[in-house]
Amino acid sequence: MANIIIIPGSVREQSVNRRLATVIGKAVTDQGGKATVINLADYPMPIYDGDAEAANGMPEGAKALAALIGEHDGVVFVTPEYNASMSPVLKNAIDWLSRDADVKVYQNRVFALAACSPGALGGIRVLSHIRDTMVSIGADVITPQVAVGGAGSAFADDDTLTNERAAGLLNGMVSTLLRRAKDNGRWPDASR
Repeated sequence: MANIIIIPGSVREQSVNRRLATVIGKAVTDQGGKATVINLADYPMPIYDGDAEAANGMPEGAKALAALIGEHDGVVFVTPEYNASMSPVLKNAIDWLSRDADVKVYQNRVFALAACSPGALGGIRVLSHIRDTMVSIGADVITPQVAVGGAGSAFADDDTLTNERAAGLLNGMVSTLLRRAKDNGRWPDASR
């Protein structure tokens, strides 16, 4: 069974991206994986600063998050779109995690990307930006991704997506992620 960690790029309690992370977690479980959804607020870290890192090392929040990601086969970043880019809290976490030489967060696991926004495009512009960032630091990012538009009416009361096309894309992304997580060689028996 692949272990997938899902990281929303928003810490707002009513964030639609945190809600989408829950939907993705359910899809992972429904397809035979194990899902862990976290809140970046539980892993506090200052804005990345090379001088602060040289003086103090990695903050404890970044170390704890890197260690947790290290226990997983795959990662899903679910981010809101901030001025056509990713949220500051997610970008900061990505930057700090790239500094962990022990865990090597961006190696030996596969990444998927998702976004949700009130607009019709569903955050598609941020997905392009975050993909470029992740690839530039050596992450293995799968091609299927999910952009859910119309956030105000995107979710049913049972935490499923109301748009069948978006739900199909989400299930396809999760299926690819689980298959690629299994194929990445971290499992004791990759033939399962």
